[in-house]
Amino acid sequence: MKISNIDQALNNVGLDKNVGVRLALLTGDGDMSVVAIELKKNQHIPSHYHKKGIETYFILFGEGIVSLGKVDGKRLVWEYEEKVTSGDSFTIHPNEVHKFENISEQNLRIIATTPLSHIGEDRFFVQEN
Repeated sequence: MKISNIDQALNNVGLDKNVGVRLALLTGDGDMSVVAIELKKNQHIPSHYHKKGIETYFILFGEGIVSLGKVDGKRLVWEYEEKVTSGDSFTIHPNEVHKFENISEQNLRIIATTPLSHIGEDRFFVQEN
């Protein structure tokens, strides 16, 4: 068994090259993993989606905005936007376009469960209009 510490993991990882935020694998395997995500003040994760599998999120601390939408033809249509804060949890389903933005003065720290493919080959970025 391997035990991971979220603080150590985030302190020892660089920025995710595609989204520019700290993203650290804590535990799991290719099918389902637990990752830690940290967005600094004014950072965001751009609009993207995944074709297979769900993601679950738990906000440890900070405040953010999560937006959900869909691609309609060649146009991105935002359908839902919600403020999330410490203690909130939610699920992102396949093909739901989503983005996150830190709106607080402190870091926004998130724990997520996800297939590892969502960090690699099953992550499709969507250009905003």
